[in-house]
Amino acid sequence: MDMDDQPNDTKTDIRQEFGDAFHNYEKSLRTWFIAYGIGAPILLLTQSGLRDKFLASPDRLCIGILFLAGIVIQVFESWLYKMTTWYQYRGEVNKDLKKTRRYRFSVWVENRYWIDVVFDLATAILFVLATYKVFSIILGSPTMPVY
Repeated sequence: MDMDDQPNDTKTDIRQEFGDAFHNYEKSLRTWFIAYGIGAPILLLTQSGLRDKFLASPDRLCIGILFLAGIVIQVFESWLYKMTTWYQYRGEVNKDLKKTRRYRFSVWVENRYWIDVVFDLATAILFVLATYKVFSIILGSPTMPVY
């Protein structure tokens, strides 16, 4: 049976369940990204053997920037969706707000899943590059150029 064939109250329940699951996965992924983006550099700087190799590497600044950029992307994404949710909430309370560009923009952003994908993919790429460079330092492998 297709969702369109379901009674309205069942459709709402199913949509709510999928929405809740999506938001839980989204929050979990963002938490992992932030934890990794902060935790990996802390690990590098607090373990003396790793710290010495890391600080002696010419790639240390690049690695720091890669981790920091990934964190900034995730924080910006969280801020963006916080603001869109706020405008939509306020639009339900104050119907005049629904006529503003800010409100329409918030709805537009909320309905574009690709924005989530781009932010998360960019973060993952930055962290993979940083991790590869860290492993190259630790294991003494040749470094990969970053363009």
